Amino acid sequence: MNEFPLDLVQLQHVLDYLNDGVYLTDRRRRILLWNRKAEEITGWKGSQVVGRRCRDGLLEHLDAYGHGLCRSNLCPLARAIRTRSASQEPVLVYARCADGRRIPVSTSVAPLRDEAGRVVGGIEVFRDESSRMADLEFARRVQRHVLPGRLPGSEAIAFEVGYYPHDLVGGDFYWLRELRPNLFGCMVADVRGHGVSAALYTMVLSSYLSGAGSLVEEPGRLMGALNQHLEQLTVAESFASAVYLVLDGDAWTLRYSNAGHPPPLLLDARTGEVRELAAHGPFLGMFLPQEYEETRLDLPERGALLAYSDGAIEVRGRDGEEFGLERLKAYVRGQSSRRGFPARFYRHLTRVSAAVALPDDLLLLLARLRRNATRLRPRRAPERR
Repeated sequence: MNEFPLDLVQLQHVLDYLNDGVYLTDRRRRILLWNRKAEEITGWKGSQVVGRRCRDGLLEHLDAYGHGLCRSNLCPLARAIRTRSASQEPVLVYARCADGRRIPVSTSVAPLRDEAGRVVGGIEVFRDESSRMADLEFARRVQRHVLPGRLPGSEAIAFEVGYYPHDLVGGDFYWLRELRPNLFGCMVADVRGHGVSAALYTMVLSSYLSGAGSLVEEPGRLMGALNQHLEQLTVAESFASAVYLVLDGDAWTLRYSNAGHPPPLLLDARTGEVRELAAHGPFLGMFLPQEYEETRLDLPERGALLAYSDGAIEVRGRDGEEFGLERLKAYVRGQSSRRGFPARFYRHLTRVSAAVALPDDLLLLLARLRRNATRLRPRRAPERR
């Protein structure tokens, strides 16, 4: 620890005056400095933590869904050191206190550099968020309640969904129903922004679709009616992109309408071709009146259909380039035939991302297609984070 190139005595003196918890580590994430507020928030004294790592029976951070971070590639501080970049927004995690309690803390992380610019460690600043978490937890439970539980499907058309919100609640939304035997309707939408305000807007989408009656079998008309409904409610430039798809397992056709949403991808497994399903009109809730076109096409004998939010393509790598549509196409071509696609793709994005945490909500809805197969019981609930 004596080889650390920064003056820890002077830093300790300065950081003890801050009203946020702060600790510094070396490149191996061994704690070198632990300020006064960190002791106050967690109950851990400096003498107990200096020289140890978070995962060594100390904070042992969890994400908001109970997954351990300190031993994974999702640890915010480890990512900051490895990617040589600071977090752009606070990341919510749960830390273990000295008395065994778990408390929510918002953390900001950054690499530490020496005079030559070499990364020599990391710094984490954290704040106790216990006082505001009750409302967020309630909003999270409400949002999870309106999202589908067990997914419908058949062996001919089997669905998988993965939803990974940036915060406890998010602005991505999906709706999936078996409208009548072997006919499935599904929507993927992305409300402007994320967090509680965006999540409230998704409740409106869910409520409308649940009461839309026979419109759910007509994508173009549904989008037009939904746009009119949302335009009347839109405030402060709120709007949503969305795509609505109807898959017919008897006629083996797809009908869809797209309102400014990233194009779903349709894979023909026999040829390897991945087709983009382009947009038909503008975002929902912005312009009135507005008609939305509907496209009808035949489904491939074998393949996959992926609808997703823009969090799947806008993640930037260390070279500054977005992951992009072409890389997503290649991933669908190579990976969509295997079960567990959403979780596998999420892990892939975290590996290629240069950010400490994924910057936006991520939603993936995959329909795996195999014609002339028999009926199947509903699949298990989708993965959510």
